[in-house]
Amino acid sequence: MEFAGIVAGLICTGIIWVIILILALIQLFKRTDLEQNSKIAWLAFLVLVPFAGLFVYIVSNWNKSKNLLWISVLGLALSVALTVYFVYSREHRDVAAEKGIQVTAQQLFEAFAADEAKANTLYLDKAIEITGEVINVSTNQDGNIVVDFKTNDPFFVINCTFKTDPGALKAGDNITFKGICTGYIPDANVVINEGVLVK
Repeated sequence: MEFAGIVAGLICTGIIWVIILILALIQLFKRTDLEQNSKIAWLAFLVLVPFAGLFVYIVSNWNKSKNLLWISVLGLALSVALTVYFVYSREHRDVAAEKGIQVTAQQLFEAFAADEAKANTLYLDKAIEITGEVINVSTNQDGNIVVDFKTNDPFFVINCTFKTDPGALKAGDNITFKGICTGYIPDANVVINEGVLVK
C-alpha cells in the first residue's frame, strides 16, 4: 500500500469526521429539551472522546439524532472509498526508470540520525540508489526479498524491500539497491521499498 495514499485517506477521514461533529454540535445546541449544563457536558464528551462520543450521543439520543447515524455511516463508507482510491489508483512508479539519489548506507544513516526533518526533505518519497554491505537477507509476508544494509550502529539498519527478485544474495555482499524511501523509524531503520538491484 502506498504510504502517501494512506495519509491522504486519513486526512479525508479526519475532514469527514469534523463535518459530522459540527453537524452533531449544531443539532445539540438547537435542542430545546436539554438544559444548558447537559449541552456543555455533551460538548465536552464529543470533543474529548471523538468517535466513541459521537456513537454514544447518537444511541443515547436516538429519537433526536438517528439522522446522524446515517450521515456517519455514509461518512465512514466515503472515507473507506477515498482511502482505497488514493492507495490503489495512484500511478505506480517505475523506480528502475528513475534517476536515483546516490548515497551509501552509512551516509543515509548519518543524515537521518543527525536531522530527521532535513533528511526527509532530501530523501522521503524519492528514488534512492544506495550502496553498502548486506548484513541480512529475508523474505517478508508478501514473498518479497528484504535486505538490511549495515551501518556503524549495530542497532540501526537500512531496510530495503525488492519489488522484483534480485536473485541469490547473502550477508557480506556489497550491492547497489535503488528504491523509494518511505520513512524513518528512529533508533531502528530507514525503510526503502519498491526496489531493484542495480549491481
